[in-house]
Amino acid sequence: MTEGSQASVARRAVFLVGGYERNDSAGFFRRIGREMARFSACWGIVARMEEPQQAPDGIAATARVTYQGSDGQCTTDLTFLSFDDLVKRDGARPFAQRLWVYLISFLDYVASGTMFRFFQTNWRFALYFLYPALSLAAFAGIGYLVFRLVSFSGFAGSGILGAFLGLIVAYAVGRSIGRRYFVFHLMDLWSFSREHLRCRRPDMDQRLEAWSRLIETRLKDNPYDEVLLVGHSTGGALILDVAHLLAERLTGEGYPVDFTLLTVGSTSLKVGLHPAAKRARSRLEALASHPGLRWTEFQALTDIINFYKCDPYRLAGLTHQRADAFPRMFQVRFRDMLEKESYQRIKRNFFRVHYQFISANSRRYFYDFFLICCGTRRLKEVRPGNLPETAVEAQRTKVEA
Repeated sequence: MTEGSQASVARRAVFLVGGYERNDSAGFFRRIGREMARFSACWGIVARMEEPQQAPDGIAATARVTYQGSDGQCTTDLTFLSFDDLVKRDGARPFAQRLWVYLISFLDYVASGTMFRFFQTNWRFALYFLYPALSLAAFAGIGYLVFRLVSFSGFAGSGILGAFLGLIVAYAVGRSIGRRYFVFHLMDLWSFSREHLRCRRPDMDQRLEAWSRLIETRLKDNPYDEVLLVGHSTGGALILDVAHLLAERLTGEGYPVDFTLLTVGSTSLKVGLHPAAKRARSRLEALASHPGLRWTEFQALTDIINFYKCDPYRLAGLTHQRADAFPRMFQVRFRDMLEKESYQRIKRNFFRVHYQFISANSRRYFYDFFLICCGTRRLKEVRPGNLPETAVEAQRTKVEA
């Protein structure tokens, strides 16, 4: 093992909550399968994924991943915790209802001062927050311009015709651009976020409880060397809820709380910065009281959909007495994780950039999502400048050759 390393991981469990998206577990694992090939090529190892198995209630699916490299072997049970059915249900509501709920949510974030806290902590994320509202304003502005142009002609009925044509044009432009560039989906995202932080999403609360029960059962039935609870994007907030519920269950039944939180590209502060998110902050504060529960967060400047260089615990207004960092925070550079051509191809697509946190690298770098989830190293060993033994061995072989 490399200097300062711990006993390697032979068996691991990973439970991942992704962002607010319509992608189901089948779609998730199809993408993981494609990324696995890039991961293997990047590190010169062999990684294979078995066919995913759905949980009986459909709230999760698990695929076993086997890893083999010069640093040893590891088997990972990778579980995707899905709530795409809730997302699809939100998107299936009549548009007028979705728009009304979003406008209420937008005004809530503004009136509560949360939007201004976004600007204070990370102005890039604040612009991401404004994106749906500005897009809707642009659609309305185009419609109003058509109305003015038609009504300016002054013929009889020009005002009525202008208003009608303006609505038609605004609708057509919005329907085309809004769907293509996720404007309407992000409307639903912010509506969901507000409802959840205000404890008005019983369907999501039930899902969180079900996930915590599933994880508890899995941990009791299987001896894992490492257990990772992973949250990406909106999942970075939801996984904190899951961790709290799981810790409460384990403590209540006399089991040790011994697992690791991993948040990547997290947007948990969109909840933590809202003054009404009392339950979320209470749960987050309670997590720090479990010494066996560790937390690592990775952030990136290139990704506007995360809070770069922001401590999600401290900025939520919380303090703890732990001797270790909670969370342990690292900033990563996507340009160092990818070949130049790959980085140039994705860097202007902010949604694709956001997904690089849970995608394969094409260059060896201290942060690699698949190496963390499938390799033999423990997460606590991951830090800048500390590459795994498989990379060290490959470099040594190259030099000797």
